[in-house]
Amino acid sequence: MITVSFACDDGVAPYRIGEGLLPEIAGLLAEDLNGRRAFVVTDTNVGPLYGEEIAGRLEAPCLQLPAGEEHKRWRSVERIAQWLLAHDAERGSLLVAVGGGVVTDIAGFAAAVTLRGLPWVAVPTTLLGMVDAALGGKTGIDLDEGKNLVGAFWAPRAIVADPLVLATLDRRQLRAGLAEVVKSAMIAPSSLEHILDSHLAPVAAGDPLQAQELVAGCARVKSEIVGLDARESGPRQALNLGHTLAHGLEAATSYAGFLHGEAVAWGLLAVLRLARDRGLLSTADALAWADRIRFLAPLPALSGLGWDEVAPYIARDKKRERGRVGWVLPRLGGVVLDVAVSGPEAAAVYAQLQSLPADGPFTALF
Repeated sequence: MITVSFACDDGVAPYRIGEGLLPEIAGLLAEDLNGRRAFVVTDTNVGPLYGEEIAGRLEAPCLQLPAGEEHKRWRSVERIAQWLLAHDAERGSLLVAVGGGVVTDIAGFAAAVTLRGLPWVAVPTTLLGMVDAALGGKTGIDLDEGKNLVGAFWAPRAIVADPLVLATLDRRQLRAGLAEVVKSAMIAPSSLEHILDSHLAPVAAGDPLQAQELVAGCARVKSEIVGLDARESGPRQALNLGHTLAHGLEAATSYAGFLHGEAVAWGLLAVLRLARDRGLLSTADALAWADRIRFLAPLPALSGLGWDEVAPYIARDKKRERGRVGWVLPRLGGVVLDVAVSGPEAAAVYAQLQSLPADGPFTALF
């Protein structure tokens, strides 16, 4: 078992990563439970696989939400809150979120606002959840106006990830999760690039047993960044690399056209081109990252989605400040924050993305 520590309001939250941990969940959470009642929230995909089993081991009631990003809305938060109250939850009760990024986002937000704050634990069951969504305490829901526009910083007391559960994911979900891994490696190449290059291909090909080192490496990078900036006022903005365009793509398709990681992959390609054009990266470096992103293909095509459909959502991005949205761009050895990108410049790069084959290669971008 690998343990990575995350800062939280009450001190430090352990992130435990290891094959075969889920059957040990009651023991792993014994300190967090400490006589408290547990409540498990999952979804209809994960519930029959893992949620019900975990609820049984914790002797907890279990709520299964409808699966899918389109359900990451107010009504799901209200449903969780009403279910908790109907089961006599108290402020000291422990909510356990079992599922992918949608479940941990919704359940974490419900924990933040129910009874003005319940402790919660994340048990991510997707690669994307393990390397990003369940880490760092950002919780929230989507609105018609954009992605994650309502939410709260509410860190889990603990996180438990068992890479063996990734065997139940299809390749599309695994590749989508790898987009966040590539993002993390672009932010901290000295820490992750060598791990990425030895594990990216086998995981993309469908071998989740190669994922544990990727998960641990991403967790260490995110832990360091969150420890510097818990509320995204400075260094934590680096974690938005690739997400400015990605969130626009998701919102423009009503959260049904892309898996989050697929949208992030297009977003990473966009910022690579912007960075190359500004001299932040050489063409050779940009091409090397584009070759890695090809492992995530095929991506949903952009050809039928116009810039005029995407741009309004980017303009309303939650990171907007003083009337503009600052982009995060990669550079040699890391990233540059809060970069001004004009509308025509972003539109031109988007047009170039649209001309690329969705299954790669993406080298024509450079």
